[in-house]
Amino acid sequence: MSRILLGGFGIALGLLCRPALAQPAPLDPPKRAAAFGQPTALPDPQATPPADPEITPAGLLNRNGPPRRTSLAPGTFGTPTPVIAQPPIPGLVPGTTTRPLTIPMPSTSGQTMPPPRPIPGAPPMVTESRDPISRLPGVLVPSCGPEGYHCPVPCVEEPLFGGLPGRRAIDRLRPGDQAWATAELLLWWTRSSQVPPLVTTSSPQFNGVPGLGDTQTLLGGTFSDSFHVGARLGFGFWFGENQCRGVEARLFFLSPSQSDFTASVPPFPLLGRPFFNVNPNTPGIGFGPAAEVVAGPGVATGAVSAVMETTVWGAEVNYRRFLCGDPCRRIDFLAGYRYLGVNEKLTITETFARVPGSDMTIGTPAQFGVITDQFRTQNSFHGGQIGLAGEWRRGRWFLDSRASIAFGCVNQSVDISGSQVLMFPNGQTAVVPGGLLAVPGANIGNFEQNKFAVVPEVGVNLGYHLTQNFRVFIGYNFLYLSSVLRPGEAIDPRIDAARVPNLLPPGTAPIAVVRPLPQLSTSGFFVQGINFGLTYRW
Repeated sequence: MSRILLGGFGIALGLLCRPALAQPAPLDPPKRAAAFGQPTALPDPQATPPADPEITPAGLLNRNGPPRRTSLAPGTFGTPTPVIAQPPIPGLVPGTTTRPLTIPMPSTSGQTMPPPRPIPGAPPMVTESRDPISRLPGVLVPSCGPEGYHCPVPCVEEPLFGGLPGRRAIDRLRPGDQAWATAELLLWWTRSSQVPPLVTTSSPQFNGVPGLGDTQTLLGGTFSDSFHVGARLGFGFWFGENQCRGVEARLFFLSPSQSDFTASVPPFPLLGRPFFNVNPNTPGIGFGPAAEVVAGPGVATGAVSAVMETTVWGAEVNYRRFLCGDPCRRIDFLAGYRYLGVNEKLTITETFARVPGSDMTIGTPAQFGVITDQFRTQNSFHGGQIGLAGEWRRGRWFLDSRASIAFGCVNQSVDISGSQVLMFPNGQTAVVPGGLLAVPGANIGNFEQNKFAVVPEVGVNLGYHLTQNFRVFIGYNFLYLSSVLRPGEAIDPRIDAARVPNLLPPGTAPIAVVRPLPQLSTSGFFVQGINFGLTYRW
């Protein structure tokens, strides 16, 4: 057993120890070992011991001897490779691999500070230069170790200008850009307005009364041109180069869209303006559906026109905070304030001129007349909003999207007005307040209310970088307001005919219940469409 242990110990010496240790020691005169506590002479570490030609290197790790020759052909595996000798490193301690730094360090007091030295037993220090413009060449400061360095996730494609010196990759989120500005062309559509039956036609004997004979509705239901052309401008600024916190502001407006309707006699045989009469004591007009005859055969010629105008604009200011991401994608949190305005106006105008020989006892005795009803609504939303905004990049292409929702109050108001301009056969002209649907003492005036509303918005853009700072994109946007007062919803078709100026003979008494009344019912409103834009970053 002892022989096996001694043999294993000898093999270990032959593999791990220096080659000379595995050879028989030369015969030297015996030396007495140093006694405990007495000084013992140590060999000079810088003195090189003479090589003994009789010693042959052995073992697997041949550190001192010349390279062994092989029988392989030159250029194949195992051929000795010459090693280029390096010049001695100044300050290197013989027998070690550690060189103390001797480069002076500047200090704020003007004195030279010694450089940091490695601590015995500690991991090796990693140094880096933090003087990007090389004002202090050679100055090294301590830095973190490799285990503390975060390597960003590479992008799928090669970055734009990534192979050119002095260029930065734009498929990564550039940390140097602190501001941006956008300009967009908007081609958006709004939700159409709904109006009650406003203009009818029929054979002369039915007087345009809804539900009677061959009466048809010419204007009613959906009415308004929903297409708008507009613009949106935006500006943003990051508080630091790391693009972690910033602010942004956006403003958009849509040009007023106008929808027009016109009907005349001829070609229509008769034009009527329908309503529901709530007064049962009116001569010539019974309780229920009725109509005011604008023009008809043997009575008058005339026309009815209606114009609807819609204007939309809005603005928002947001605080933007980075949530998560990597060099090719990011998601930000949005919190801020939003304003949204929707204004509309509906104007209904009727004109008539009596034909010669017509019965002046039918309707107003005027020879010519212009009667106007106008309903103007305003909706102003104010509220706070939260949302998310994200961006993904791949090469020159990028995709960004955002989703937000605002909660607040919308102030709604309606202004109702009407007028009659009449010219009588004697040449006198009279201007009377009130039309047909806008009646003085009933619904003429300004009325408003406040309601809670929400405004969600979703948008997505696909774009392309033309340069590092300039890019173009095309996208889709959807914006919704949950409560909007619109002109058609403010019209009350239930009317006391006795309250309408110049409709019935004088002396007809109205009922106690005042009608019409302003209607403040609301509905949802949205805008959606495509947008073309450009962004500049600096």
